[in-house]
Amino acid sequence: MVGKQHNGTRVRRALRSRLHFAWLGALIAAAMVETCPFVANAQVDKQAVSMSAEVGYSGYYSTDDWVPVHIVIHHTGASTMGDLVVAINESLSTGRRSAGLLQWPIALPRDGWTSKEIALPGNILNKGATVSLIAGDETLATASLTGNAVSHVALVGVISDNPQETQFLAGVSSDSTPVLPVALDASSVPAAVDLLAGLSAIVVSIPELSSLSTAQGIALREWVKVGGLLIVTGAGSSPPGWPALPLMAGALSQVSAQPLADFAGVEPSAGALATDAAAARGDARIWAGSNQTPLLASEQIGRGQIWQTAFSPMDPHLLAWTGDAQMWTTIFRSAILAKGAASAIPALFSESGALSLTSVGDALAPLRMPSLSTFGAVFLIYMIVAGPLAFLWLHRRRKETWAWAVLPVLSAVTTVGIYAFGGSERPKGLLLDGVGVIDLSGDGNGIAYAAEAFMSPDSGDFRLEFPSGSDVLTLTSDNQPLTKSIVTNRAGATHVLLYSVPRWHVRYLYTSGMDHACGEITTQFTDSYGLLFGTVENDTPYTLDDVAVFWKGTMVRLGTLVPGQAKTIPVGGGSTTASWISDYGAYNRALTHGIGRSLGAYLSSWTPGASANDAQAMIIATTTGRTPQLPTPAGERRVASAKTLTLIREYAPVAESVEAD
Repeated sequence: MVGKQHNGTRVRRALRSRLHFAWLGALIAAAMVETCPFVANAQVDKQAVSMSAEVGYSGYYSTDDWVPVHIVIHHTGASTMGDLVVAINESLSTGRRSAGLLQWPIALPRDGWTSKEIALPGNILNKGATVSLIAGDETLATASLTGNAVSHVALVGVISDNPQETQFLAGVSSDSTPVLPVALDASSVPAAVDLLAGLSAIVVSIPELSSLSTAQGIALREWVKVGGLLIVTGAGSSPPGWPALPLMAGALSQVSAQPLADFAGVEPSAGALATDAAAARGDARIWAGSNQTPLLASEQIGRGQIWQTAFSPMDPHLLAWTGDAQMWTTIFRSAILAKGAASAIPALFSESGALSLTSVGDALAPLRMPSLSTFGAVFLIYMIVAGPLAFLWLHRRRKETWAWAVLPVLSAVTTVGIYAFGGSERPKGLLLDGVGVIDLSGDGNGIAYAAEAFMSPDSGDFRLEFPSGSDVLTLTSDNQPLTKSIVTNRAGATHVLLYSVPRWHVRYLYTSGMDHACGEITTQFTDSYGLLFGTVENDTPYTLDDVAVFWKGTMVRLGTLVPGQAKTIPVGGGSTTASWISDYGAYNRALTHGIGRSLGAYLSSWTPGASANDAQAMIIATTTGRTPQLPTPAGERRVASAKTLTLIREYAPVAESVEAD
């Protein structure tokens, strides 16, 4: 009986244990049922976004320019908004440090794909960077920004979805610089002039040119106008929005390639080529062939050129021809020689390039130094009071021993007075210095870039707004503390926010982009027996100071032109100039004083022969008007000093008079 009771007790205990475990298991199962959906959702959210980034042009880029970065995102889930964010903190060659966040808002579609083109400085990409996709406070994805930085090569883009179609440029050079061809799919062609600046030339067929989006086509046309080289292969009708191309389309025919061999200076020729050009347009220059059977022609478009071939570069006869590389080398060399006006596209991040404009901040100081005469008067008074006057006063009262107390008191009073005087000379508000360049295209647009420095007697936040499409960097001196800054590139404008800037600390803003509201300088120039005649009218929104026209080694001074004002070139009013840069600096004294020194130093880096062209004249001037690239911080801040100086340049055609012919 006892054994049975013990057995029953063990059974009941076992049952109770099993019930306890079953109850605990049920609770765990219930908890898992409740929480598993959230865990699954979190896992899905972590994996709901995939992001990839392509840097530059097929992975290649120049460190001297803004570089296109093409971001592709696949998003799973409900549509939402996010930000692409790149954090930078790099020292630059000019003693400045670029630090802060660059961000681009992006709409993430519901269960779909989207893409975004962003711009990053090549010299910062070269040191390594990553891009993050952030929604709310959560980082959804990151991607490394890796590519191949190149120098001492000419990057030539070939718009084609087949990388093999760049082989015709193998072994080619441009002005003694090796050509590095890169294949660009039509969808990856940048839609901003700044992002095309790293390419020396672009080669495209008419079908590929027609496949570009409206934004891409506009950017490509503007890039040509400001100095780009576009080579169109094959004849055909111009796509919508494009000017007439140099060659008119005709029937397909076989033509001797001997004119190409003569153009390249090589033998033998490639035999016969399939061409589809009927004739060259009247204003086109034929480089190979005749007007009836043109093979190669070009036309000047603004500061750039459009070249066109009547054949395909992938023609088997050309690819097998031993002179093919020399022919393309001659094309690039001839395009450089035929280029009249200097390109408006600057080297933005090279040490001697436009980045040197940030030296404008060197003139900012929290104290205004008194003149030497003021210092001399103060010390003279101190010497008289502390010397003869103190001695006579103490000697008359027979208190010479008081000198041990009187002289230190005089020194202390003088020191306090000098300190108080210095404090009274401190600026009472914001100090702003800015310099920039606007290179006009002659059609109401222009490339604009500028550097602005500011400091304030009060610490706090600063908000600034730049035109849409502006590429902006926030900079500080290497020896000054870093503070948080955010540059947000929106569709309507570029916003800059600098947080908690300490008092009397200099901050810099460096910007570039297309200016679509800069107007133009309207001219009518004629060359008559080696003399320049015509008029110059200021159709910009700025008052232009020290306007000068350079042509055929002469400089014509026109003084000041207010908006809408026109002046006539005085007969025989030009003076001979051997160096237009130094002569213009002597004429425009603003470039050699104050903030103009930074602009004058940058001007000296321009090509001395930039004005040497009989068919074009260069108009150059400065304005002290505030441009969109040099904004003032938003808010009701007192401004103690706001100085700006912008150099404006345009090239204008010079027609030959009928009498001169």
